[in-house]
This record gives sequence, structure tokens and C-alpha cells, in this order.
Amino acid sequence: MLREDGTTVNIAELIQDMAGGAGVVKPTNYLYVSKGGNDTTGDGSANLPYLTWMKAITIATSGTTVFGFPGTYTENLTLKAGVNLTSPARYSVYIVGNHTANFTGTIILDNIVLQNSASAASGTVLTFSGTGAQNLQLDGSYINSASLSGVGDAVSWTNTNASSKILLTDGNINVAHSNTTARAVVCASNAAGSFQLNRCAIKIDNPDNVAVVLAGSISYIHTSDGITGQVTVANTATATIGMVTMITATVPVLVTNSTGTTTVINDPIVTTATPAFTGAGVLVDVALLYLSTGVGGAATLNGGLGAISLPMSSVKIRASALVPAGQVAAGQNTGALEYDGTHLYFTIGTTRSQVV
Repeated sequence: MLREDGTTVNIAELIQDMAGGAGVVKPTNYLYVSKGGNDTTGDGSANLPYLTWMKAITIATSGTTVFGFPGTYTENLTLKAGVNLTSPARYSVYIVGNHTANFTGTIILDNIVLQNSASAASGTVLTFSGTGAQNLQLDGSYINSASLSGVGDAVSWTNTNASSKILLTDGNINVAHSNTTARAVVCASNAAGSFQLNRCAIKIDNPDNVAVVLAGSISYIHTSDGITGQVTVANTATATIGMVTMITATVPVLVTNSTGTTTVINDPIVTTATPAFTGAGVLVDVALLYLSTGVGGAATLNGGLGAISLPMSSVKIRASALVPAGQVAAGQNTGALEYDGTHLYFTIGTTRSQVV
């Protein structure tokens, strides 16, 4: 590579220049990993990088960023609080193994692909475990289960600390070979914390399999992109899914038996299942777009009253079926303005009256 003055510079020198000029080989807050590195003779500098991420993570102190040069690394990671992982571009670094997050503090992964192997006993890609208050942030990063046998979940959440959080932005969670067992996300019945996704796709290869299992007291927020595969909600878990295309083939897109509220907002729904939402939990839907036939409410939801449907706007209402009389009698429709295509109705308390 040429400098502006016409002299040549290699990659290591370029990193020196970016870090602050010639002679600055290893910034105090950076360690380097390369496929051509060496864990014995390397020192973590750009000139003498380590061979493995775990060597760098073990050496690193809180506040250090481990920079990986492009390549596929086969090793199991144990993430360490305050030690961040990064690569120069998306899809440039794959770390293949079974990875564990059990710490207290914050870790940021930037442009990292975590993936298990395609072997028969590949196991879970990322296990989010322990009792510490974990804050794991993934930006432009991906979690992929590539198991050919379908036995490896992508994310397993067993952490029980209510302050724990996974934040995934501009990334994906993918299960390439689900068969009947592997899931993209599975939360244990005692799991706690907040799982937030923005501009992210969750996909499982068989759309009729369960993709996302929300349980315990997990709070799940997903805005923008899509979920291919069924979502289940149990215990006291809550979910807010907005502007997300929810896709299955022949099974409901959502099954909730949680006492916590599940809210779907402005979501395109693609399934031939009738109903599209089922279970005995609490479900609120707002301005849904059905992209295939065979969808509808489920009488078992919300104490047998069916899903609570709210208008997107109190000013302009599209023609639709009126909320079931049982919901009106239970007081769940008070303050709602409805239009059935012919007349306008307004509900006060448990009385629905025709306005025009």
C-alpha cells in the first residue's frame, strides 16, 4: 500500500499510523489476533499478534478491545467483562465453537460472527448464563447455528439476573438446520432480563418449528425486520414485537400462555394457520397486515375473550369487524372508536353505542 508521499506501508505499519504514528505498535487498549499469529511467541501487537481469541481475552484487562484480522477461528470463547471484540468488516471474522457469557459488567461485540460447527454434536452457539448483571451488546454481529443434526440452539438464556441485557443491532440470529429441536432463541423458565433487537432478522430453516422461546420473566423487544418460525411466550415473560414480519407455514405465528402482555404492532403476518395467534395468555394487537389467508383471533386468549385489537389511529379507522361482545362486557373496550364498514361505534365502560 502507498502513502501519499509514495513510500510503501504494510498492514502493521498502517495500524501503527492509525494508532498514533510510527513506533506505536500496540496501543495499551488493543490486542491483536491473526490466523498467522502465535500464542507462544506473539505479544498481542499488530506485528506479533496472537493466534487465538482466548489467548488475547485471557491476557486482556477491562477496557481492552481485541481486534481480529479476517479469517475463521475454531475455538470456544468464554467472554470476559470489559473486554470487547471487533473486526474490520461484517462477515470478515467467524469464531466457530460453543461460546459462554457468564460475567458481571459490559461487553461489546462489533462485526463478529459467532457460529457452532456443522458436526453432529455441535451444541449451543452462545450460552448466556450465571447470576451476574450482564450487558452484552452486539452491533453488526451474527449468531448462527450451523449444526447439520439440528441439536444446537443459537442462543440459550439461563441467566437469572433481572438487570441482564442482550442488545442486538443490525445483526441476525440464524438456524440453518433446525430439524425438530434447534431454536434461534430459548429462554429457561427461571430466566430474567431484557432482550432487545433492532433491525434484526431471526430465521429458522423450517418455518413451522419453534424459533423463539420466551419464558421466565424475560422482557423481549423486537423492532424491524422479521421472524421466521413460531414464537412462544410463557410464565411471566413479556414481548413487544413491532414492524416485524412474522412467518410460519401452517402453524400459528405466536403461542402465548404468559400472564405478561404480548403486544404485536404493525406486523405483517404470513401463515395459513387459523388462528394466527393462540394460547391462553394476554395478547394485544395493533394494525396488523395479514399477507395470507386463514388467520384470525383465538377465543382462548385474554381469559377466553380473544385478542385485544386496538386501532392504530383514533382519527381514521379502516373498516373491520367489531371487537367481540365479551370484551366489551368485560370493560376491555372502553374508550375505543370502531368502524365496521357501515356504522361508527364508541364504547364507554361496558356499553358500546352506535354513533352514526
